[in-house]
Amino acid sequence: MKKLTAEACLWPHVVRVLEQERPENVISKTVFAVFCGSVDEGEFCGLACEHDIVRHPSWIFADLTEHRPLLAVTPQTGVQRALAVMDEHRLDVLAVLEGQKFIGALTRQSILEALLAREKTLLDESGRLRGQLACEHEKTKDWAEKLSHLYEASRSLLGVLAYTSLKVDLLQTGIEVLAKLLEVRYGAIGILDRAGALEHFIYTGISPEQAEQIGHLPEGRGLLGAVIKDNVSLRLDDMSQDPRNVGFPPHHPAMKSLLAVPISLSGRVYGRIYLCDKVSGETFTQVEEDIALSFAHSLSLVLDNAREVEEVKRARQRLDYLAHFDPLTGLPNRTLLNDRVTQALTHARRMQTRVGLVFLDLDNFKLINDTLSHALGDELLKVVAGRLTTCIREEDTAARLGGDEFVVMLANLGHGQAAAQVAEKILKALETPVTIAAHEIFISTSIGISIYPDHAQQTDDLLAAADAAMYHAKKQGKNNYQFFTAEMNAEAKAYIKLEKHLRRALERDELALHYQPQIELESGRVIGMEALLRWNNSELGMIAPFDFIPLAEETGLIVPIGAWVLQAACVQAAKWRQSGYSLKIAVNLSSRQFLCGGDDLLTTVLQALEYSGLPPQMLELEITESILMQHLETTLAILEQLKAQGISISIDDFGTGYSSLSYLKRFSIDTLKIDKSFINDIATDANDKAIVAAVIAMAQQLNLKVVAEGVENREQSAFLRGLGCHSVQGYYFSKPLSVELAAVFLQDHRQEDE
Repeated sequence: MKKLTAEACLWPHVVRVLEQERPENVISKTVFAVFCGSVDEGEFCGLACEHDIVRHPSWIFADLTEHRPLLAVTPQTGVQRALAVMDEHRLDVLAVLEGQKFIGALTRQSILEALLAREKTLLDESGRLRGQLACEHEKTKDWAEKLSHLYEASRSLLGVLAYTSLKVDLLQTGIEVLAKLLEVRYGAIGILDRAGALEHFIYTGISPEQAEQIGHLPEGRGLLGAVIKDNVSLRLDDMSQDPRNVGFPPHHPAMKSLLAVPISLSGRVYGRIYLCDKVSGETFTQVEEDIALSFAHSLSLVLDNAREVEEVKRARQRLDYLAHFDPLTGLPNRTLLNDRVTQALTHARRMQTRVGLVFLDLDNFKLINDTLSHALGDELLKVVAGRLTTCIREEDTAARLGGDEFVVMLANLGHGQAAAQVAEKILKALETPVTIAAHEIFISTSIGISIYPDHAQQTDDLLAAADAAMYHAKKQGKNNYQFFTAEMNAEAKAYIKLEKHLRRALERDELALHYQPQIELESGRVIGMEALLRWNNSELGMIAPFDFIPLAEETGLIVPIGAWVLQAACVQAAKWRQSGYSLKIAVNLSSRQFLCGGDDLLTTVLQALEYSGLPPQMLELEITESILMQHLETTLAILEQLKAQGISISIDDFGTGYSSLSYLKRFSIDTLKIDKSFINDIATDANDKAIVAAVIAMAQQLNLKVVAEGVENREQSAFLRGLGCHSVQGYYFSKPLSVELAAVFLQDHRQEDE
């Protein structure tokens, strides 16, 4: 039994009083709980007993309690511990508190009474159990004879536990033994399959001729169906009187009494046993029901074992499948691919043939996953897997390594060019757009090819070579194939090394922002700064943005890096503002950062503004034309959210993307930035002059500001000023500056303005 605790021994005669009251009409054995302010909600001060009052009859309760320390135990304290506290401090009564809340009081007498009550309960329970044991002993003696017969039948049945299936002849023997043991005319065992349909029906007491006349097995719509559905036993003196009885089919022998039990284990029903009409005409007893249930339990163990063996077999098959095949696409996985490549290489060495590995990586698959959904991305991978298998021979292997990476192993090649033919077939097969959930998706892939024995001798080396060639194919513009060369291997290793360092650039504090001033042409004032990302790695040195920005885009690292850029730029702009410089800060958004989700982007921007204290009107976000034209409706919604906060939007590298002017009407754009490629030759090239003049004129008509990028000499600046260009940036005014040099630049221009 559980240990006796303080909360089970509380003294019932406790009276709550206020500390300023005086004892009156003290009832014997009463304990007073003294409170300050309120007996219900006030502070508990202590306990006073009858002998305290007798010793000091004129004292108020406050006097009676304040001369002793306030000792207490919790409700969960054991009585032995409580008694020890009382003995140690020579107390007759002890408070029980839950935190500061008064629960009750313990006295030596209350503890003694609780212990005596516990002792009486134990004695009563012992007596009841002795009586129950005596009754069970008599019952066991009554059952012994019949159960000895049942034991023989069950032992035969349980003998098949070591095997994987149940023999029908054993079931036949079992029902015959049970029918003979209980002296019944008819009996049957029905075993269900996994779907709940009748799989085996073994009967006794009905001749083969009668069974043929009946013509069909029980359907389980009546009483026998209730046994299975409800997992209960039925013992009926007259089946015809039960409303669940649906009668018997023609030519079925008439039956009156019924004993039916489920064959079940742990709530799982495997079938039923039914017995009808005792030879003596008597009704079935509880003892006979228990015997039938015991036999049914033995049978359920056999059936459960058979099903378990079957499930283990299927589980092993499933594990073997998962160990060698990709569960999403059904293609072989890396393990099975390695095994097949090893076998193909062994054969190729003996037969002096070639083996090709074609390494595929889907182009822009991460963007599809991020913008549409991972579920849709999975469906796309299944389509790709299906198309790959149509491009290869039966002896070849198409495998999925993981993510959007696939490898095709081409066995028994006569020459390496055969691998190129397969690569071309794959590129052609993937040209057709895929429609999934009303989305039309255009897919392409970058392919790298390595050939045994030309490029490597072993499986791992061949895979690495094909992987390196695939990276080179991506750098060549994607949607193409490349054969491996030694130079590609070095390039791929450099790429992997760069990615490894980039993943730790933020935590190592290797990233920094430089700022390029934006100059208002009319006044010559510095009106803004564009934040430009720089990376100085301790091992690799200063790395150019065009080397690491595409890598950050491809790996998704641009999202956390972009968030850092936003916050750092806003913090610096806020510092300049505090120093008296009212400068707009321009920050570039990448396509992945922009399209990963409007809510995430808006949250990132607002957090940067809140952290820095920079007003939203001082932030300008730069996006490219290609971002605008991807997922038009989503882009429009995100821009509207940003504009609603007071943030400005500019189009970077205007004229180099889709060059569609229709979006200028739909999107809330504030500024156009003319790309450097149009500025380079405006002093000498008539076409560039015309393009720049047209852009500036159009922007003026649309009330848009224009920033010309890449201004490098006085002639370019003068020409742009003559056209009414609002502002410029470029090396003619300043290259991108570190924070320290930007401060010097701003100070010099402040002096010039003054």
